[in-house]
Amino acid sequence: MFTGIVESASISQIKIDSDGWQIGVLTPSVSAKVSNGDSVAIDGACLTVIDIQNNEIFFFVSTESISKTIIKNYQVGTIVNIELPLQPTSFLGGHYVLGHIDDTAVVEKIIETETAWFFTIACAKEFCKYAVYKGSITINGVSLTINAVNDHFIELCIIPITLKKTNLSALQVGHLVNIEFDILAKYTEKLLQK
Repeated sequence: MFTGIVESASISQIKIDSDGWQIGVLTPSVSAKVSNGDSVAIDGACLTVIDIQNNEIFFFVSTESISKTIIKNYQVGTIVNIELPLQPTSFLGGHYVLGHIDDTAVVEKIIETETAWFFTIACAKEFCKYAVYKGSITINGVSLTINAVNDHFIELCIIPITLKKTNLSALQVGHLVNIEFDILAKYTEKLLQK
């Protein structure tokens, strides 16, 4: 489980075969803290560490995960958001994030101001029911607060410190993002159906 409070890293290697991809992530601050078998979130997708070499962490990504996430667009040098799992003594600065991406969504509009950037994200209608005004959402692994929900559009306000610490500042209109909706909304729906 994660919180959506991330830091930046970069893709250092990609090896592709028919079963999936092996990716290397250059992250000096995280590599010393993990062991083989640990879970780490990359742009919000929970992946398992398969090797560590100096400042690089390596993961195997299945074809299923590649097809459902923005990992399919990674190249060497891509800046990613990385997060270690929540520890019992950690601050819960964001919200409960599982690292299980629901879908990818398209950046429809970006308005840049001196105080913040305003993003409009278009998501699939079947998932937008989980988005609520002032609720939580995870975009590329970053815990964010929803400013507004209109039909299948979600509006977000990204402050400068978040832009500086994440890969959200590199987003452009038309880019895909990983999106995970709040698990509490999904559990509530399931309970109400019974």
